[in-house]
Amino acid sequence: NYIKINSSLGKAKPTNLIILPVLFENKVKAVIELASLDTFSETHIDFLEQLTESIGIVINTIEANTRTEELLTQSQSLAGELKMQQEELSRTNDELQDKALLLVKQKNEVEDKNREVEEARKSLEEKAEQLTLTSKYKSEFLANMSHELRTPLNSLLILAQQLYENAEGNLNDKQIRYAKTIHSCGDDLIQLINDILDLSKIESGFITANISPVRFAEIASFAETTFKPISEARHLRFAIETDAGLPEAMETDIQRLNQILKNLLSNAFKFTEKGEVKLKIYEANRTWKTGNTNLDNAKRVVAFAISDTGIGIPQEKQNIIFEAFQQAEGSTSRKYGGTGLGLSISRGLAELLGGTIELESNTSLGSTFTLFLPVSDSVTVNEGAAKEALQQYKLGPDSTEIDSLLHSIRVTTEGETKNLAIVNEMINETGDDRTHIASADKVILIVEDDLRFGKILIEKAHEFGLKAVVAISYVEVFDFINRFNPIAITLDVKLPDTSGWKVLDLLRNDLNYRHIPVHLISGEENRMLALKRGARSFLMKPLQHELLTELFEDIVTFSEKTSKSVLLVEDNELESSQIAKILAGENIYVDIAPTGKKAFEKLENTVYDCIILDYTLPDIDGAELLNKVEALKQKVTPVIIYSAKDFTKKELSILNRSTNTVMLKGVNSLEHLLEETVLQLHVNHKDLAQEKRKVIENIRMQEDILTGKNILVVDDDVRNLFALTTVFERYNINVITAESGKEAIQIINDDSIKTDMVLMDIMMPEMDGYETTQKIRREHKNSSLPIIAVTAKAMKGDRQKCIEAGASDYITKPLKIDQLLSLMRVWFYK
Repeated sequence: NYIKINSSLGKAKPTNLIILPVLFENKVKAVIELASLDTFSETHIDFLEQLTESIGIVINTIEANTRTEELLTQSQSLAGELKMQQEELSRTNDELQDKALLLVKQKNEVEDKNREVEEARKSLEEKAEQLTLTSKYKSEFLANMSHELRTPLNSLLILAQQLYENAEGNLNDKQIRYAKTIHSCGDDLIQLINDILDLSKIESGFITANISPVRFAEIASFAETTFKPISEARHLRFAIETDAGLPEAMETDIQRLNQILKNLLSNAFKFTEKGEVKLKIYEANRTWKTGNTNLDNAKRVVAFAISDTGIGIPQEKQNIIFEAFQQAEGSTSRKYGGTGLGLSISRGLAELLGGTIELESNTSLGSTFTLFLPVSDSVTVNEGAAKEALQQYKLGPDSTEIDSLLHSIRVTTEGETKNLAIVNEMINETGDDRTHIASADKVILIVEDDLRFGKILIEKAHEFGLKAVVAISYVEVFDFINRFNPIAITLDVKLPDTSGWKVLDLLRNDLNYRHIPVHLISGEENRMLALKRGARSFLMKPLQHELLTELFEDIVTFSEKTSKSVLLVEDNELESSQIAKILAGENIYVDIAPTGKKAFEKLENTVYDCIILDYTLPDIDGAELLNKVEALKQKVTPVIIYSAKDFTKKELSILNRSTNTVMLKGVNSLEHLLEETVLQLHVNHKDLAQEKRKVIENIRMQEDILTGKNILVVDDDVRNLFALTTVFERYNINVITAESGKEAIQIINDDSIKTDMVLMDIMMPEMDGYETTQKIRREHKNSSLPIIAVTAKAMKGDRQKCIEAGASDYITKPLKIDQLLSLMRVWFYK
């Protein structure tokens, strides 16, 4: 019913319908559909079938003709384009011919110039050979001079320190002051030697710049951290202003820039008795004197202006103060000390960085020294590279000795300095505060390799008014403690380079760090183990918001406590009196309970920082009291069991299962009780009275990991051997000495002599420390024997040479005893 037959006269439904395909070579080209009021006859059908064959041929012919026309049009178009390209090629060939002729001419000119250059080159080679020889002699002179000056000073400083520490207590106060003065003068002499060597290296071109992106916030933070205490001590105002229009960072050598600023700020404070010192960092607008190509051609220049309200510099003296050993006040009766090298060194370093230093000053009105440095168009930290490096290395140190410590835990990688710097930038993505910490800030150290969780801890610290610094590796922890003096540490058990348990043990066994509260964080339940090993608290991941709040409340509350309280549970009046006498003082208060009942009453009303418990009491035993303490649900309070009682296995089992208190260890002397109590109270032993401090130091020496170790000291200078032997004997270290490399090798190869570590002096006659170390590594069966190289560090690359020779670690003269001992402990804890 879908077809109707229509005409002008009417319409009707068809009675027949025929549909025929139009084929050409068995392919359908069209379809014929016919409707009729009558039936189609055989004749009609035959006719239509013949007609479809003809129509198929016609349609195919039309299609073929259409394609032919299209191809013809396309061919004509391509022919036109080809003609145009041929014309263009012809023009290009003509131009190339002209250029070829010009090149021939230029070639002839270049050949003439090459002949002139070759003659000049030969002349320069002769001069270069002379300069190389001179440079070699100067380099050797600097290295030898540094060694010769530092070696006797090394002995002087070590022995002076031993004297003023007065370990045997046989010196009076005046003699101790004498020893401290000797040590202070030695330090001053070392600084003078460093200045002279720096000046010599600048003049001879041995100093090179290590350029990297440096944030302006880091520069300002360095200045504030370094000089804020000085300004407060001298009652001077110290202001730092940073132009808001500065870029985020600039490319320069941060070490050299800090050295310049330190020299200029030191002078400003030295010559200013009242008023203020100001550091202003801003973008300079052609305010420098022309003539410096780097500055004149730079699109942007940053200025560091150090101004003061001091004595000023006379006009006639302003041209000479930048010369070596020249001072504005150079008479024999001068008021201010110094060598006059600081400004000369600063000027040389400024030129090394492509800048200059200019001075404006008037007598009695103060001075302004301005350091101008060029700034690149854009300086950005490659965040993508940082993230990739983080996944690969998971390290982020910022320490002067960090590369040697990396060797101690076997995580050194090629190009580590660059990669670790990148990771340091990555750490800053967490928002930590390492670049803007002032001396008055309270800092928490977060040891955590999960940066997302680290960021959560940082934000929580900020909520409580704390600054936070993130360390993601073991090697950073001790460097950051020394730099930022944290009030507490959160420590993750799983770190990329070591176990958190090991870090906890190192912290709790080092007198310099053991007073810092450590809060251990782990994904596994190890609460009892953590508390027994000295952690203040233990938290298990994942942490709920309430637990984090409690953690930081405890950190803040504990840091603000000006005194610590101890509950002494002891029924013997004489015994309790003696204990209270040795413990009390230096803001430590002792509350005595003669019975378990009295102790429990006090615990109900007071939260103590530590409990000392005599396990045998007249009314109840220690176990019952511990159970009652646990029932109070107070915060974990460390319990020191002070008792001569021999505990049964059952009693020890009960103590070990205690969940609210910890039996750290039984002690049986007042000295050990003092040491253990100070440890649990997190009191810095340096804040104690001198006699108590010595008691603790002596105990720690007896329990030190260095005790009983056999240390081979290789040095051709008997003064150094004597000085180090004197120090090591205090720590019960067995010292073996060798005055030459050959003697050292003989001792190490002697199976009857046990050697646990070698301190190797580098500068020795006949066989130096490099060669000796190489032979030991080749011949000695114990390839892991720690060898610490001791060098004067005169020239760049000394450290790398030591490591390549086979040294495990590296330390410089003059030796700082605390640093040396810490480094040795690191290797024995390894």
